[in-house]
Amino acid sequence: MKYFENILRSLKREKAFTLINLIGLSIGMFCFLVTALYVRDEVTYDRWHKNADNIYMSSLELKKEDGTSFKVRPSDALMHALKEESTAVLDAVSISRNSYASYKVNNEWIRTDKLFFSSPSLFKVFDFGLKFGNEETALTDPSDIILSSAMAETLFPGVNPLGETLTFQNKGSFRIAGVLNPIPKNSHLKFDFLGPINAEISNYDYNKDNWLNGSGFSYFLLKEGHSPNELMADAKQILALHDVTQVADGLTFLKFSDLYLNGQTERYDAKNLFGGQSKYLYIFSLVGGLILFVACFNYINLTTALSFSKVKQMGIRKIMGASRSRLVLSQMVETFALSFCALIVALIGLELALPYAQPLIGKELDINFSQAPQLLLLPIAVLILVVVISGIYPAVSLSSFSISGVLRGVLPQSKVNILRKSLFVLQFMICTGLLITALVIRGQSDYLINLDKGYNEENIMTFSLYQEGRSLDYQTVRNALEAIPQIEKVTSSPLPMFAPPPPMMILVDGKPVPITIYSGAADQNFNELFELEVLEGTDFSNLPKSQLDSLVIINETAKKKLGLNPAIGAKMPNGRRVVGVVKDFHFSSAKNVIEPAMITYSANPSGFVQFKYRANNKESVKAQVRLALNKLGVKADPNLTELEGFFSPAYEKESQLITIFDFLTLMVVSVAFLGLFALSSFENKLREKEVGIRKVLGASYLHLAQTLNKRFTWLIVLAFIAAVPLTYYGLEQWIAEFPYRLENLTPFFVQAIIMVGVLAITVLGLHSYFSVQKNPVDVLRSE
Repeated sequence: MKYFENILRSLKREKAFTLINLIGLSIGMFCFLVTALYVRDEVTYDRWHKNADNIYMSSLELKKEDGTSFKVRPSDALMHALKEESTAVLDAVSISRNSYASYKVNNEWIRTDKLFFSSPSLFKVFDFGLKFGNEETALTDPSDIILSSAMAETLFPGVNPLGETLTFQNKGSFRIAGVLNPIPKNSHLKFDFLGPINAEISNYDYNKDNWLNGSGFSYFLLKEGHSPNELMADAKQILALHDVTQVADGLTFLKFSDLYLNGQTERYDAKNLFGGQSKYLYIFSLVGGLILFVACFNYINLTTALSFSKVKQMGIRKIMGASRSRLVLSQMVETFALSFCALIVALIGLELALPYAQPLIGKELDINFSQAPQLLLLPIAVLILVVVISGIYPAVSLSSFSISGVLRGVLPQSKVNILRKSLFVLQFMICTGLLITALVIRGQSDYLINLDKGYNEENIMTFSLYQEGRSLDYQTVRNALEAIPQIEKVTSSPLPMFAPPPPMMILVDGKPVPITIYSGAADQNFNELFELEVLEGTDFSNLPKSQLDSLVIINETAKKKLGLNPAIGAKMPNGRRVVGVVKDFHFSSAKNVIEPAMITYSANPSGFVQFKYRANNKESVKAQVRLALNKLGVKADPNLTELEGFFSPAYEKESQLITIFDFLTLMVVSVAFLGLFALSSFENKLREKEVGIRKVLGASYLHLAQTLNKRFTWLIVLAFIAAVPLTYYGLEQWIAEFPYRLENLTPFFVQAIIMVGVLAITVLGLHSYFSVQKNPVDVLRSE
């Protein structure tokens, strides 16, 4: 008991520095735990399936003539052949999705994009169990459908819905044959409705005999002891028998448990790619560890700095017979006690902060030890790590002073000073490097989001002509919209997002050229709305309608990749000739390079409608458009979408990650400057008498401030010199992966250095001011 009383007395003796150490270690532990929970959630995605490590998804990437490539969904026929013929395959399943559907609830049509299709093999390959229903038969009858547990509770609260019917517009009624067990949150496969793969409402029949591409994603459960290499060998043999060997070159089998982490869980439209990004997880893991190390460095620096007040106590205890090991143990226990208190504070902070952090990070993180006892290992490991890193050097250092030197006031400071200076420089290297990185990452994100799309998108909305299982007549819709006073212009075009094209051979002046070119139909006046810049020729608006069916407009990239010089008059597919070349414009997120595109004319397009409305009338216009479409028989929400921010979902994941990174960077800066505050306070306290003497001798405030802060200033400058080239090299490697990127990173470096410099000057300047303001008489009274 007396042992712990001595430790408590030691901590209470320097209350301010004990509090600073407690805060610093708490912040370090808190941030490390947050990053660890986030990374754990990401790396455990989809691993709750017991066979996760034996499941592989087929992926097909076809090469284009110019060396670039594009992805298509592999053939359903190949999946069935491998399931029957490959000795490596235990079972296989295909999962596809209906892009949009509407179901009826209380005479109201509700739109959904979570209607998927599969087969009974789903329950053999994956661990999606049924809460109600029979797994063997639930996906066999084309008129059956399965609901998620959340959807079942929404539509049929508190009851077993088996046998109930659900009506999909223009598709008929379906009998509910099953309800899924709740799907874990860390699953990238999530369904609201699940129908049989051979149901009337799927396009399975269209693709089942197609060996080039399929309707969905194919998953293979391999037998124990078999590898994906065997699966690939069998696939190549099967493709060779069906004379589609060109597919084999781009075919790969991806491990299911790695899909999310590697960002390969592609959804069905280009603006909504989701999935974890392993490079960011590596960064977060590194940053979380660095914050913890910075907090430990603070502790080491302050503890060794306070050695002046402890070494005499250590010397006396040695004279009284205390062994060196006992002194080391005493210091380690003191470190443990403070670290344990910091861990408690961090855990309390974590419990309070996580519910508020979920909307920002897009995850439901928790640290429920009762439901997941293995999580207890995390704080225990953090505590041990902190105690070892923070405690060993101060304990060994303080216990190694010689008794005679300590009692004479002679302390061997050289090694301690070198370590403290090194740790201080390392702290500010990390602080500066992370601040620069945070500014560049946010700058690159803002650059992509705000990149000029190449067309007018202000006050423009769009919606699909395909509504509730049928295509609306464009001219009828146009007339209805033009009757709304707040709408200025109405058109139809493939913008803002062209449909993914299959590879094709295009005849250019009679010669076949292999290329993948995005295409879509527009009406005559589409460019009056979008204002694409015409570089050569003209758009459709200046030409008579009788000529338009034979003409096409292409973008710059199409002209370059097709080698059209001159482009005007060049022959394209179906006999159409190029009438205009427009400046490149973005029709997917700026994370993707602009591809070749062409726009054809259609008097009655069936894709999307766009309309421009007068400013400040958005909500009124939305209501009137819904009313107009309702009169045309569209009962469900038509999903009106603003062109501005249309691709925002493509950046949603990055935005969440950047928010986390900004927070972690703020914490690193806070801990680093907390350490600077404490060390400068201690140094100024040690030099009070020196300052008093210099002040009596007539030294100015500026001279005294320079004297007090010169050591810290040079160390911070050294940290800048070391951090800048290392950070620049790392950021250059990272930013090179983007097709559109910031050209000049210098302003971000300057901004970060100024921010750190101003904060450092403020902290050091305030301490200098209060030290200099002290009355020399009071300071020197004891001399």
